[in-house]
Amino acid sequence: MRGRPFGALALAATMAMAGCGAKGGSSARQGQPPPPPPPQVAAPIVVGSFAFYGTDQGLSPSVHDVSADEGGNVYVAAGDALYAKARADRDFRKFTPAAAGLTQNCHDPSEIDVPDPPDPPVTCPIIAVAGAAAGMAVIGLQGVGTDYDYDAPWALASGGADLVSFDGKALTRTRHVYLASPPGVVCEQWQPNTNNTVCAATYADSVWMSGRRKMRQVKRIVVNHDPSRPLSYGDVYFGATHGTLGILVASPDARGWIDSTKGDPAWAATKGVWEHYHPAKTWPDGRFLTGESTGLAFDPVGHVPWFSNQFFTVSLPDYDSTPHPSANAWWGPMSPPDFLAFWQPEGNPDDASLRDNVSGLSFCDDGTLWVASSNHGIGRYDPASGVFTAIDLPNGYGNAASAIACDPADGSIWVGFAWGGFGRYRSGSWDPSGYVPPNAPQLAWNPVPSIQIDRWATPRVVYFAHQPSAKYGPGGVTVYTGP
Repeated sequence: MRGRPFGALALAATMAMAGCGAKGGSSARQGQPPPPPPPQVAAPIVVGSFAFYGTDQGLSPSVHDVSADEGGNVYVAAGDALYAKARADRDFRKFTPAAAGLTQNCHDPSEIDVPDPPDPPVTCPIIAVAGAAAGMAVIGLQGVGTDYDYDAPWALASGGADLVSFDGKALTRTRHVYLASPPGVVCEQWQPNTNNTVCAATYADSVWMSGRRKMRQVKRIVVNHDPSRPLSYGDVYFGATHGTLGILVASPDARGWIDSTKGDPAWAATKGVWEHYHPAKTWPDGRFLTGESTGLAFDPVGHVPWFSNQFFTVSLPDYDSTPHPSANAWWGPMSPPDFLAFWQPEGNPDDASLRDNVSGLSFCDDGTLWVASSNHGIGRYDPASGVFTAIDLPNGYGNAASAIACDPADGSIWVGFAWGGFGRYRSGSWDPSGYVPPNAPQLAWNPVPSIQIDRWATPRVVYFAHQPSAKYGPGGVTVYTGP
């Protein structure tokens, strides 16, 4: 697969334009001098098979995510900047939003109700990243607000995602991804007896007229790296606030994709975008709670995405075989129809202890799904049999798991602990050698919101992102290259 361009990203490069429906951030930047060489920083701290990168190694103190692309380039989402390095390089290079030409569509969150805030737009915090084809990655931005339809227009257009390219030295935005539906796509209520062809006139000021713009804070990104399914290979999946799943399709022409932008430049960044789904239901008191998503994974056996909010987990079974969603942006029913709740079948809209609170999902190559919960530990689910087995975290970690990843080297499970640090579940027990090693820097004991694996390296490489904490200070990145 190495070197084969992803359709979504190749398409995106041809679509690149200044702003692409958002303010600022031209991706061309022709005529500007190349970025300066990276400053001299300390070497990573190495303890056995672990290497640690923190502020002494040039990273920002607030790390959210880390990921590798198919060529082994590594990217770090660090709030105020994006870091990247080639596989063979020791040090990360820092790319500020201005240097990379990232989209500028954020303002002061306190001005969310101000239609036209006076301050100039800036790039939203960079809070998620996923490597794609060699030299390409997708970053998630933390927009302002969550899902209120009547926020200021600038807030409705904030956040989303950017696609970037990296050649080992320079990093450049190639397109912005606006996770929204243009006007005339989604209708919340059709006129009776029109076979869903005429949107109700009483909803003239609804999303049918103004578009649907919900997924502003992109918290998790997964790329489809499976070349055996050419229709979906290269698709990008997004987990966000309100919308548990959104998709940037890789091959819109092959799918016979309907271009809902209708040539309107204001909506050009929605081309190839399908939004959105969530396993939400109406509770007895009438509330429709959607939550947010950091639980997102691709099933290598079923070839479909699985996604979670705080309450339920589902898959999208028709997605891989259906060329294009039907009317009203519907891509077929989610499965199972009653929604999965692994620990708390009934759920609870008010008591957080009575929810699944899924924080992460990861598939092993055999199709086994592993689930992390922020208050129930971890669990193993077999989609074929429907059997779920709950597994507690080691003593002293509060049963709070914040990230999970199946290791393709041996099928063991790496787990990020919300209380800090990480562990490895292997062959039915917690592996003593899989914890934070003695003499590791303090950053390694910070909470782990994300674990991603470079399976194209030999041996594969496991990356852990560490958020900062009051107890252990700035965050950073842990890199594991052992067996």
